[in-house]
Amino acid sequence: MDDLTTFAQLEIVTKDVEPWALIIKDLLQHGDLDQEQALWVLSLYNTYDSLGSAWCIYRRWPDPLLWSVAPDGQDARNYPIMQERRNLFGGRVLRRLNEYAGFLTGGQQLPWLTSCLLLNDPYDDYARLMNHLRQIWGVGRLAAFEWAEFLSKVAGFPVHSPDAELWESSGPRQSLQKLYGTQSPTKEWLTEAATHCRDHLRLNGVDLEWEDFETIVCDFNVMRNGRYYVGRHLAALKEEICDLPDDFDRATLMSAWERVVPANWVDIPPGINKTFMPVYKTTGKIRDCV
Repeated sequence: MDDLTTFAQLEIVTKDVEPWALIIKDLLQHGDLDQEQALWVLSLYNTYDSLGSAWCIYRRWPDPLLWSVAPDGQDARNYPIMQERRNLFGGRVLRRLNEYAGFLTGGQQLPWLTSCLLLNDPYDDYARLMNHLRQIWGVGRLAAFEWAEFLSKVAGFPVHSPDAELWESSGPRQSLQKLYGTQSPTKEWLTEAATHCRDHLRLNGVDLEWEDFETIVCDFNVMRNGRYYVGRHLAALKEEICDLPDDFDRATLMSAWERVVPANWVDIPPGINKTFMPVYKTTGKIRDCV
């Protein structure tokens, strides 16, 4: 538990927990995006799991309606989709984009996205929002969970997950199993272990909503398996920014990067360093990219 606590503290301090959301929020707050544009970029990031792809598509087709009627709209299939969204490979991404656009009255996203919210309980509304988003073909549990999380973090939707969705999340579940030592967890055991673990982190200065708890315990498990280090998300994000083909776009997102990322991390090299990933597994030392 000591290593998890240290890892969690570092992840929060370095802004390595979903930094893509921080960048999009900064672009919105700084006036580089208006609300509808930010919602479009969010939906595209959730679709491709790549800010580089999301930004290029947004710049080419500035809103969902324009994409849906564009004669070259099918080109959206040609932008990189990360492995986490592999269900959309082979051109299936077009079906997801088309279904999203089809739900929008007059192309406006905010009215549709908020139509499911009762605004009486942020935890119940998180579940409602997830179910609402899952109406779109290709949006599974994880994609809906992450989309709702980003809508909360970036657009200020008053929703929070009531739990970490551990029963359906293999990474966080396996992490808790290793931390607490069980091979056959029940839902009740997972709830109790997660609550105890989150309380432990809170008592040690890391007070997390369930959304961030889910991310951190999952990434800790990935690090234990030799595939993660503190700053891996930031390094991947910086590479996505640096690889943008347009000078203006790179400058816009790099300005957001410099506003969001801690000063001593701004100049980290872009791209995941594969030699850093197995360090914890082989030495027990938590590696970062500075």
